[in-house]
Amino acid sequence: YALINRFNDTSECAQKLKQLLKGMQCHINLIPLNSVCESGLKGSTVDRVKAFKKMLEDKGLSVTVRREMGADISGACGQLRRSYLK
Repeated sequence: YALINRFNDTSECAQKLKQLLKGMQCHINLIPLNSVCESGLKGSTVDRVKAFKKMLEDKGLSVTVRREMGADISGACGQLRRSYLK
């Protein structure tokens, strides 16, 4: 679940996710989105990630936060895209 700051990291989103997964045995892997200059989207802050994780856990869901990797080569979550050489 790629977390976008103030877009899909709210208590309402946690409730919707709980409803979507109702009856399914699953584990949620939270991944803060990495910035891409062209999109204008920002990943959730550390505090918002922790709060969203807690909201899901309080609803009885199994959750982890993925370790961030690949940002240094623009290969992290939200950064993978075709780039063009000028």
